[in-house]
Amino acid sequence: MLASKLKQLGVLVPIVVPCTAQGEPDVAGLRSVCDDMIGAGCDAIFINSTTGRGPWWSPAQRISLCQTVADHVGDSMPVFAGCMATGLSEMLYYSRAYAEAGADVAVITAPGYYTYDVGEIEAIFLRFADQSPLPVLIYDIPACAGMKLDEDMVLRLADHENIIGLKDSTGDMERFRTLLGALGDREDLYLLQGKEHLLAESLIAGCSGFVVSLSHINPRVFSALAQAALSGDIQLAEAIQNHITELMNLVQASFARRPPSGYWRTSNRASPSSTRPSRR
Repeated sequence: MLASKLKQLGVLVPIVVPCTAQGEPDVAGLRSVCDDMIGAGCDAIFINSTTGRGPWWSPAQRISLCQTVADHVGDSMPVFAGCMATGLSEMLYYSRAYAEAGADVAVITAPGYYTYDVGEIEAIFLRFADQSPLPVLIYDIPACAGMKLDEDMVLRLADHENIIGLKDSTGDMERFRTLLGALGDREDLYLLQGKEHLLAESLIAGCSGFVVSLSHINPRVFSALAQAALSGDIQLAEAIQNHITELMNLVQASFARRPPSGYWRTSNRASPSSTRPSRR
């Protein structure tokens, strides 16, 4: 039995966007990945996320990708769309465009490039929520946004009628439990975990679900974890979590051994030996 009344979601997949050999979005591949996630029992799709390389794509590509996913999944599950940008006007531009493309929820982070204080971030989020045609999920990801959102600010923002929740990718479980304690009676809000090693603990504590990239590797395992926690089978949930943690450790070890960059260095750029004049 869940320990909170938070609105439940389950597995929100930050969908990966396959690429062609030229680095363009592979639309057929994207539809195929969506089908895999649907077939595995996942509950929602997040397009133009960090995993989906959202900030990399052009505005037209981001809107097209959102349209592709929304059209493909139809009414079978909600579509969350990333509005990450360096300023409020661009963030709102994406929210309006995504609404027309068929998305259900706009996802925002603290805007990049500049350093903002708490008051400035709160003002940006509030203005976005006031003007967004889509309900808003706040995404706290210090690794990409460059800052961790203030806890008291998050609680204040939760009272805005157009803000429907938070995705927490800080890895701070103590803070996450504090948010659960403060928001656990809110049946209108999502509180989502964003770190693979904290999933079972968060679900058992009563969160709404989770959003993790690793779900692409074996989505059925992640669906099974959500179902085990929802049904109150803590022993099974913890056993699945151990498997996920082992898998994550393998992935992180692989990341530590890989080159710092991949595709663009090797595939879209001539090697130095082929462009540099020979010395004779």
